[in-house]
Amino acid sequence: MKKLSRLIALLGLMLGILPAEAQDAANRNRFTNHTEVGALFGKVEYATNPYGNPVTYGRQTKTNLSMQTFNGLYVAPKLAAGLTLGLDWYNEAIINPVALGARYDLLARYNARIFATVDAGYGFTWFNKDLNQNNLIGGWMINPGIGWRLGRPGTGGFTIALTYKRQEATLKMPLDRAILKQEESRIYNRLGVRVGIVF
Repeated sequence: MKKLSRLIALLGLMLGILPAEAQDAANRNRFTNHTEVGALFGKVEYATNPYGNPVTYGRQTKTNLSMQTFNGLYVAPKLAAGLTLGLDWYNEAIINPVALGARYDLLARYNARIFATVDAGYGFTWFNKDLNQNNLIGGWMINPGIGWRLGRPGTGGFTIALTYKRQEATLKMPLDRAILKQEESRIYNRLGVRVGIVF
């Protein structure tokens, strides 16, 4: 694989096709893994109407656990692209995001760097247990953020990241004779704080 990468870089250099960044990337370790665990924070507004009483509104703070791993290749010296797999525990749902992801180094100084992160894909409900004949269906997800990495280039490092996660889902409930369609559209908007390791 290394020989093929070098051959492509050499051909590109000879033909003037590949930019300098791509030539440098062909000569370095191309695989990277970024595994993180953290918490998702948000507030949920809801309405209640018990027994025909006037509708009342409330707000509740939610904190949920989140884990994810990014596996990718360097496509340029500062840019890695790949696949992100995750597991998010919401209060009434377990959602597994599968997404295309990217990590880009914005600023580097000594052994520390600031990086941007983005993941976009679909959240599946493989491990969610439906109750009372309800059926939870996943939806689209996007998760941009910014982080800080401590560690020498080319070696393992420690990271902390601040992100925004938007996850869609739909809860389909059982029907009866009087109700033809009964479903609840959910949008989870969360601020995420994650710590992790990268190599």
